[in-house]
Amino acid sequence: EKYGAEQIRISNVDSLIDKLHEEGIYVVARITVFQDPMLARARPDLAVHSKTEADSLWFDNMGLAWIDPAAKESWDYNIAIAKDAVNHGFDELNFDYVRFPSDGDLRDMSFPFWDEKVPKRLIIREFFKELRQELPDVKISIDLFGLSTVSSNDLGIGQIIEDGFENFDYVCPMVYPSHYADGFRGYQNPAEYPYEVVKYSMEGALRKLMIYKQSRETNVQLRPWLQDFDLGATYDAKMVRSEIQAVYDALGNDFNGFMLWNSWNYYTKGALEPE
Repeated sequence: EKYGAEQIRISNVDSLIDKLHEEGIYVVARITVFQDPMLARARPDLAVHSKTEADSLWFDNMGLAWIDPAAKESWDYNIAIAKDAVNHGFDELNFDYVRFPSDGDLRDMSFPFWDEKVPKRLIIREFFKELRQELPDVKISIDLFGLSTVSSNDLGIGQIIEDGFENFDYVCPMVYPSHYADGFRGYQNPAEYPYEVVKYSMEGALRKLMIYKQSRETNVQLRPWLQDFDLGATYDAKMVRSEIQAVYDALGNDFNGFMLWNSWNYYTKGALEPE
């Protein structure tokens, strides 16, 4: 409300959370951070702008506006949202889009706060640390690009999986096979190889975590997002189950669950085992 970026979609969130808890459901609040069209419109001084179009926000390939990740006021804004969610009774806060943009005309971006000299990774890592510091007793999780499980660089967006290990309770790589480039690991269409892509990615994530634990103490858990939507291939129950099996096989005793992503909340019931 303070920022003019309020939109109430659930009239009584407390009642809803109480009902979910009565059913034994673990309730997670997903917070999209720097991809935030509503805040960008309300506070364009915090947003990424176009270099070529005067007084225009910059938009990604989906037509969505972004906040400059270096804008510290936007950090305060998202932390305030997080604390409010905790007060409403959410069991965990899941942070998404904690990164720099990855698509659209990236050369046309103008940042009001980032000087384009400080490495993106350092900005994102500092925000990770701020979240942990401000939410010390809260279960928090971070969504990362799937490629962060096997990459040694920040993918041009500022995400390094080890920075997630340092600051979160759960690290959630988005290992959607459809989001891997054609030719990845020799697969002409990675979306058609859900088991292979997910297993390779999560083995990479576990390997990185084991190396990290050799020098630092952490209780972080790996809990990936899996594809439950049709893109690149039809994801029926068999395809989704193969992803789930890949997580079991890759993590073994370090398995700590998974999450299914479908932007419409239409999930493949046949992919899940009865309780």
